[in-house]
Amino acid sequence: MYRRTGNRDFLTTARRLADYAVQALTPDHVPVWDYRAPQQPHDIKDASAGAIMACGLLDLAAATGRLAYREVALRLLTALSQTCLTTNSSRAQAVVARCTRNRPAEDGIEISLPYADYYLLEGILRVLRPQDVDRAIDLSTV
Repeated sequence: MYRRTGNRDFLTTARRLADYAVQALTPDHVPVWDYRAPQQPHDIKDASAGAIMACGLLDLAAATGRLAYREVALRLLTALSQTCLTTNSSRAQAVVARCTRNRPAEDGIEISLPYADYYLLEGILRVLRPQDVDRAIDLSTV
């Protein structure tokens, strides 16, 4: 939102949320399903949260100039690529596994989710081609 509006309140809020999420990361850099999960760091993983977080951190790094956000984003993308891909599954219908939809209801535990695939690829594109971050948005209509 900050990138679109320039409103510094959005940037302040994003930094606070990012700092909290970074502090809650487990050593393997794959988030658990809830950053406040009682069994953290040994609870069910959610790779989709990690992929989304990586994209947000890359945006924050660009907006703030803080390389620490970029470094964590790269560690997240690396961890997801090394431990959460479906490379060895003949039944896989997606790229990213270990995503969790609704842990309390025991619905969708460590499965593949389409938005995890999207955000993993989006994060990789943001690293390789940062100049194209706005490629899907026609700024002339904003």
